[in-house]
Amino acid sequence: MPVRRAFGLALLLAVGVMPTLSAQMSPVDAWRATRERAIVDELMQFVALPNIATSDADMRRNAIHVAGLFRARGFTVTSTEGAGAPVVLATLDVPNPRGVMTLYIHYDGQPVNPGEWKTCPPFAPCLVAPSGPLTLTPAVTTFDPETRMYGRSTSDDKGPIIAVLNAVDALKATGKGPLWNLRVVLDGEEEAGSANFRRFATERAALLKADVAITLDGPRHPSGRATLYYGVRGSTGITVRIFGARQELHSGNYGNWAPDPSMRLARLLASMKDDTGRVTVKGFYDDVVPLTATEQKALDEMPNVEAALKRDFLVAMPERGEVRLERKLSEPTLSVLTMESGDGLESPSRTAIPGWAGARLEMRLVNGLNPSVMNRRLIAHIRSQGYHIVVGRDPSEEERLTHPLLARVDERAGSYAPRVSMDDPMASAVAAAVARGGRPIIRTPTLGGSMPFASFSEVMPTVGISLVNHDNNQHGPDENLQLRNLWEGIDIMASVMTMETP
Repeated sequence: MPVRRAFGLALLLAVGVMPTLSAQMSPVDAWRATRERAIVDELMQFVALPNIATSDADMRRNAIHVAGLFRARGFTVTSTEGAGAPVVLATLDVPNPRGVMTLYIHYDGQPVNPGEWKTCPPFAPCLVAPSGPLTLTPAVTTFDPETRMYGRSTSDDKGPIIAVLNAVDALKATGKGPLWNLRVVLDGEEEAGSANFRRFATERAALLKADVAITLDGPRHPSGRATLYYGVRGSTGITVRIFGARQELHSGNYGNWAPDPSMRLARLLASMKDDTGRVTVKGFYDDVVPLTATEQKALDEMPNVEAALKRDFLVAMPERGEVRLERKLSEPTLSVLTMESGDGLESPSRTAIPGWAGARLEMRLVNGLNPSVMNRRLIAHIRSQGYHIVVGRDPSEEERLTHPLLARVDERAGSYAPRVSMDDPMASAVAAAVARGGRPIIRTPTLGGSMPFASFSEVMPTVGISLVNHDNNQHGPDENLQLRNLWEGIDIMASVMTMETP
């Protein structure tokens, strides 16, 4: 048994979730079982299109492709014009609808370094079955559900797009629906700030207004259970650069004399967390909005997956190991995303003390936290460690000669963390639809990631649904989607498109 599959099965068995979709196939799932090869081919063709948001040409090709996929299902499709990735809006009206439902999904992906991908190139998707790599001959029409498809955006978020499309196909083929008018808005810049989508949501709000909005993003709970979320994290951060001499200096001639900015940066970063991983920045946790009784109960009801997570990701002891992951998702984070000094470890061997060292720091925010305030608190912490700070510029020669500890700080724009009530009647209706047929579900107050959830939640009832496997490597090399999650995602979305009104 391959290692990855062993980890996945160990986690499922540890929390009492056997790897079966349901005791009895729904009509939608039975339809899907006859169409597996066509669905896989459709997703592989989509994933093969490079989709990094900074490439307008690539994103326009993706927009044209996704528009064609929806038109083939009878949707009316429009796309925005101008610079940046288009926002694509697909609408489908049905007779005697129960209401209007807006779905939000994104079709762009994170940047890639092809050299880091080990299973297959990021835009040449491949399949790996439990027995090993799978060759797609014409004879292959069905798949072991443990099979994974590798490629950028398989999980985040092209797989969920294909699930939505095939849920519509299945409902039409079985005569079951859809029973709601659908508005599917597809964002081509979610991984780059969603600037075009945010303008679209403001200027054309009437097109998106609905009785309920469903956002599709993020991984499921590690138990494998279908997961609903009622808020997302915001984010903000800074880049900090620590200075030594004005140039690199020979480590033999000037070692023990030239200040080492890498050492200073390491000490500064270490001062930001205690030995358990709790952030020591003054006021860091002060403004967090407490969880409600309903939210606390939902967390208490989640299966404990800590032991399985340690095995899955080979972590001996997580930060603050006495607190479960699910509760930490409702707390802000402080992470060092990247560090730089000299020419990096991959450069040829060198013997020079660098003139500066830098790090990009990120804070993931939760409900109640102001991005600008959090940045100011982090900068104040740097100042409290004795640093003279210059903002948005390099220091002058006079500043270099005057201040022994000197740092440049650049702030990044941030976003707030919205959260809605689990007790909202429409939210309860969505949860009931996902749980149809006895499917076990997880309800979490906050998704770990960030997205423009507030564009919907501020004007209409909004719920998020996570369809993809928790160990999908999104944002990293070898991103993947387990076909089990794609199959069940189709069934879940069909249930949502036929849900009862509250």
